[in-house]
Amino acid sequence: MIYKFNLLSEYEKLFIKKIIQINQESIQLHSICDIQIKKFHDFYINLQDKPILINNQLNNLKIISVSNEIEQVKIIEKLVDKLIKNRQELSKIVLVLGDPYLTFPLLHSLKKISGIYPSISIDYPLKNLPIHYTLDSIFQLLLKKEKLKNFSKKDILRVLLDGYIQKLFLKKDLSFIEKLEIENSNLISEENINKYLFNNNLNIIFQIPTHNTKKSFLGIMSFIRKLKNLFFINTKKHLLELKFLSKLENYMQRIKILIRKTECSFFGIKDLFNIYQQFIKTEKISYIQKNSKGIHLIGFLGSYFESVETTIMTSVNEGIIPPNTEENYYKTLIPSDIRKKFNLSSSQKNENFYSHHFKNILENSKNIYLIYKNKPDELNSGEKSRFIHQIEMISNFSIKDKERKNHSLILSTKISPISPIVIKKSNSMIQRLYELATHGLSPSSIYLYNYNPLLFYYKKVLGLNIEKISLKQKIGKIIHKILEVLYHPIKGNFITIDEIDTMKKNYEFIIKKIISENKKNPEEKNLLINSIVNNYIKNFISWEEKTFHKGHKIFIKELECKVSTLLDIGSNKKVNLYGIIDRIDECDGTTRILDYKIGISKINKIHISLNKIEKIFQDPHYGNIMQLLIYMYLWFKSFHSYKKNTPVIAFVSPEKNKINSIQTIPINFFHQITYENYIKEFLPYLMNRIYEILDPKIPIEEKKFNDF
Repeated sequence: MIYKFNLLSEYEKLFIKKIIQINQESIQLHSICDIQIKKFHDFYINLQDKPILINNQLNNLKIISVSNEIEQVKIIEKLVDKLIKNRQELSKIVLVLGDPYLTFPLLHSLKKISGIYPSISIDYPLKNLPIHYTLDSIFQLLLKKEKLKNFSKKDILRVLLDGYIQKLFLKKDLSFIEKLEIENSNLISEENINKYLFNNNLNIIFQIPTHNTKKSFLGIMSFIRKLKNLFFINTKKHLLELKFLSKLENYMQRIKILIRKTECSFFGIKDLFNIYQQFIKTEKISYIQKNSKGIHLIGFLGSYFESVETTIMTSVNEGIIPPNTEENYYKTLIPSDIRKKFNLSSSQKNENFYSHHFKNILENSKNIYLIYKNKPDELNSGEKSRFIHQIEMISNFSIKDKERKNHSLILSTKISPISPIVIKKSNSMIQRLYELATHGLSPSSIYLYNYNPLLFYYKKVLGLNIEKISLKQKIGKIIHKILEVLYHPIKGNFITIDEIDTMKKNYEFIIKKIISENKKNPEEKNLLINSIVNNYIKNFISWEEKTFHKGHKIFIKELECKVSTLLDIGSNKKVNLYGIIDRIDECDGTTRILDYKIGISKINKIHISLNKIEKIFQDPHYGNIMQLLIYMYLWFKSFHSYKKNTPVIAFVSPEKNKINSIQTIPINFFHQITYENYIKEFLPYLMNRIYEILDPKIPIEEKKFNDF
């Protein structure tokens, strides 16, 4: 029996241990590095539950922090180039990819730098392969046909414009696409499709009957085989595509027996698509290309080597190294029916496995570079791995303990930092900025510039939508809308206990109505949003009721109030400054400008000193305060009769460490702020910041974020 170290449950550990005890002579044990374990005692140690600690005898280890995937690739290119110039043997360099997503960008750049192809051994996720999107678009086409009984023009175009489809079937002949685009109807019948594609092999797709199980299955399989035959013409170029399709063909063949033994009535294109989705989620392609003279490109859990000169490990982030066990499922020795019987989880949380392997990698390499991302995105948590935290703790301890001579850990958070992107303001960009200023500049636009001028350039100047709206942002918008609807009947009046009781009766219905209007969210996400929103609104009404019972008189003046003014920033430049104030009310005769926040606040009061005013309009950490200060100026300019009064500006936010509690967080300054005070002490800094945004001489410069 040859055993590769794997994730083991308690039962599996006992099972393996028992086998070893019964017959040690006929068993060979191998570690994940394919190194034979000579002493069985070593294997028993691996089976223990004691945490495997990374020791402090690490030589020449450097930790590198980057902000995005491109920087990871650039850093690796620089490191490899430097190693080659120092005459290091390529076969002694190992690149461990925490995230296989970087495989192909690195493959081409390493070939360019070293002159030869690397040696590759990667389990590549199917979802990252372009051929997956071709198959997915075909399934979407057929699913829509099942629903509408005709083909959707949008789905047909998506299939026809696919790169593989155009290259293999249409041969760059766009006549069919041109004819399709001038069709008046959004639904195209199968007969019309046949007119255009009757001599084309692509017609296989459009003839697949979606309601008949066997014919659907045979149609899909026929298209897969046709694709394979076309890719076989150039096997070397389309190796991954062929592996993908062969794996999919074998996977789909497994359901043949199921189709034969079941009634066709409940099994159709939807079920085939579910099987395909399961295939994409669970299967991987072993991409292996050996080259004994090249750099070794491997996955974190791939085969490793006993002795290496340099190891470069990418994406050393929490959730990747070690992986998130909730999202990663591993095969075990216990069958699924027995596992189900004894309530054994299919996701084994065994940190020792990853710690042991990580430790081996570090100990078998003379020079080590660990690269992690410090900013979150769709692919990465932005949080450094627990293994890096452990190394940093060891480093701090050793630096203090100077008598420890056997430790030579070199910790560096940065290496040859990449210069930030700098874009000089061209005439067209300056023109666009002036158009933006004339149309309107909001507090959120100024905050975006403070956070990162490059993002401001992408979103506001170029108009690129480069960031998805987060769940928190969606919930925030929904809460604002609900509060506006709830309080609208009270606008222009004092809040009474009767009004509060009415809100208590109506808020659940209003929540359900507004959330249901957002059809983009799936039902399960709506349930989550409903739960969060329901709790917030309930607590908000309770906060209002407590304020009333304390004897305070609240008069609702404005809700979601749109305010704007022309601001002269000098040099004959005027800017339209605008914003939307969540709520303006009067509490016992004092005007309050309130901003709703759904995030929990750690503090209940904010004090701003005179020397922090400039920072408020430049530092993104003060973004929320800057927003309220701009609202205050807009209020002064929009409601002239109140210029002599001093409004209170405050956040309304959930309270920390208190369940079901909302609080008002006022912003206190060094003295009361009248309109005259604001003009002297605050407005110059706001004007200066806007002037810098528009100044032709100041380029757009990417802001680099420090490691945190």
